[in-house]
Formats: sequence, structure tokens, C-alpha cells
Amino acid sequence: MLSEVKAVTLGVSDLQRACAFYQNALGYRIQSQGALSPALAPLWRFDPSMQGHYAMLAPDDSGLGRIRLVAFDTPGQRLWNADNLYNGIGFYALNFRCRDALATMQAITAAGGSSAHEPSYWEVSEQVAVRDSINDDPDGIRLDVFSYEKGGELRGPLDTDVSVVQTIAIATRDVPRSVAFYKALGFQVLFDRVLDFPELQTLLGTDRPVKIHNVNLIKDGHIVPGRVEMFAYLEMEHLPDAPLRDVAVPPNIGILSASLASTDLDADVTALIALGGQLIARDTLELPGFGRSTVATLFGPDGEQLELFQPH
Repeated sequence: MLSEVKAVTLGVSDLQRACAFYQNALGYRIQSQGALSPALAPLWRFDPSMQGHYAMLAPDDSGLGRIRLVAFDTPGQRLWNADNLYNGIGFYALNFRCRDALATMQAITAAGGSSAHEPSYWEVSEQVAVRDSINDDPDGIRLDVFSYEKGGELRGPLDTDVSVVQTIAIATRDVPRSVAFYKALGFQVLFDRVLDFPELQTLLGTDRPVKIHNVNLIKDGHIVPGRVEMFAYLEMEHLPDAPLRDVAVPPNIGILSASLASTDLDADVTALIALGGQLIARDTLELPGFGRSTVATLFGPDGEQLELFQPH
């Protein structure tokens, strides 16, 4: 059985700056850090001659929704840009719950990030409404922060000003296919909606009115952090696919992978391959932030890289 998303790996241009940003903007703290072994190269798809370092950060000691920052001695390119905004395929954004979306947005900009607008109000359902702000870290990695206007009690208490990673968003051109894959991994649909309201353009910071198909999935019906979210821009079918699969590798800048814990790696790898996942590599080694583990990396249905690990 696979867990929810335990960690996300972000490629950044400057590790020290990125650590300072996540500490000052989100209140995260460094839990471990060090050099990256060349033995990780086949798993993470990077040139072993490059030298890299990592830092694992989180706002608490729950072991949920952590951020693993990695930086290399070779310059990288940003994964997302204006050319692939509406037709890119792969990991797109991270989502965080906070006590006050406006205060968090202001902390992000003060720490060197950016935001196009103050938090927007929108109703997720009849029971839930949020204030939501789309922001970027100093490397342009998208951070979606929200606070509840109503319905927060449905998701339980928030013990820190900003939560662990709640959701990792995947841009796709085939929402039903992606949803079916993650449902087969034990995720359950929390909501499935077409979003089409006047404030959506402002919320997403797009250069035109848009509507999107958005599906949010929760693990085992009760694990709130570590969710996965699929979305697709509608009425953009005329644009060619722009997959990130071959460029979402170190030293490039953006969301590179999502990590899920396994209690039976052999069975889980077999299951993912049967569902259409593609094995990249497998090894037993010291996994940054998790210790000695048997690890397998695979591609999901949108070319997103999944890191499955079974700790020793």
C-alpha cells in the first residue's frame, strides 16, 4: 500500500536562498541537509558528474508533506513559462493551507517571492469557502496558499501558521485518465468540478478568461495533507501537447518529483507498471531526507516522476 505524498522535490537555482525563503515565508525549518550522491543519478535522471546538495524542510515533525530542495553546480532552466502555460503537462504547483492567506502572501513577497494579486474569495462547495492566492517563490515555482472562510473544521485543526504541503497539482490534457490512475493507488475524489467564474482569471493570473476542469483527490478518505490534484484548461484543445517529462530533471528549476512511502515496494512497482506507469530505475541507498531505503522511480500518466521508497 502506497502512502499519500510524503515529500515533493523542487529543483532550485540557489539552495541557500531557497532555504531562507521557505523558512521566512512559510515558517518551514531545515530537518536535514547535505551533498547528493552520484548513486542517485539513475533514479533522478541527472548527469552523475554534476555536484548537488539538498535540504529537507517542514513546518513540523509529522513527517507529512515535506519539501526537499535540490540545487546543482550547473545552471538549469525553468520548467514553466508563458509558452507552455495552457498546454504544459506535468507537476505544476504546490498548495498550502494557512491561517491567513493575505498575511502569508505578504510574507512570500517580503521574503523574495512574488504575487500578482491579493487573495480571491471563492466557494469550493456549499460547505467550504476560501481565500486563495497564487504566488511564486524566487525561482518562479508556483505556490497556492489559502485560508478557510468557512468549512475549515471539516479539514481539522491547523497547528502551524502554514501547513505541510496539502496538494501537488498536475497539469494534464486528460483528466479522466489521470484521475483513474491515482484512484487505483488508493486516492479518492474529494471534489470534481469545472471552475468557470469571473474571478478565476484574476486568481490564476492568466492573460485571458479561462475555465478549468479540476479534480482533487485525498488519500484513503481521511489523510488531508499529501493530496494530488489534476487540472486541465478547457477550450485549449487546439494547442499541441507540451510535456515536461524530459526536462523535469536536475539541474532544471521547478517541481521534479513526488515521494510516496511503500510497505511492499515489489508489489507497488508491479501494480504501477500494470496501470501504465513506466519504471525509470531502482536501487537501495541513502535517500536524502529518508535514510537507508529501497527506492524505485517511475513515470505517471502525465510523465510526472514518482519516487516510491521503502525505508529499512
